[in-house]
Amino acid sequence: MSPDPMFPATRPVAITATAVSAAILLTACTSSTPKPPPLEHGTVKKKDHDEARPSTPVYEDRYRETNCRNVTTNALALTGISRPSTGGRSTTSGGGGGGSKVKPGTPNKLDKGNSSGSNGSTSGGKSSSRRVCDRQYLGRVQTGVNTHPEVWKVQIVKGKRSNWKEVSETTWRKIKIGDRI
Repeated sequence: MSPDPMFPATRPVAITATAVSAAILLTACTSSTPKPPPLEHGTVKKKDHDEARPSTPVYEDRYRETNCRNVTTNALALTGISRPSTGGRSTTSGGGGGGSKVKPGTPNKLDKGNSSGSNGSTSGGKSSSRRVCDRQYLGRVQTGVNTHPEVWKVQIVKGKRSNWKEVSETTWRKIKIGDRI
């Protein structure tokens, strides 16, 4: 009797086997010879010049934590976030057994993350506490600048190989197509 292909235990094995097969195929198809270093000397085939472009600002979004609270969940609650039950009552209302207790925390802590990362403690394996915060968007702040300087380059050729090489402006102006460098 063969195992069912959609059986949960055999599915990860099939996925792993497929990934390993793909990795073996990729390594078999790649060249084992090392790549030669970039060409530094040869005959000049082309000259090119990229003008300087205006600098581009780099921005970062800033957030702050608000409405922070410690959420305690017990073994019967699925999550620490309140949600309506089938009877129309919230699990945090205190009326339903096995609900969550929400304790107020410290608001307005300036941080990029969504929570402080504390998982709390588990008492007797029945309940755990963690800190949950909402994120408030503060705006964008410029954190840097990408510069695009002027670039002078020549294409050199040697046999079947070619490479673009950056040179100084004076060298670029002196070199003619067909010169050997």
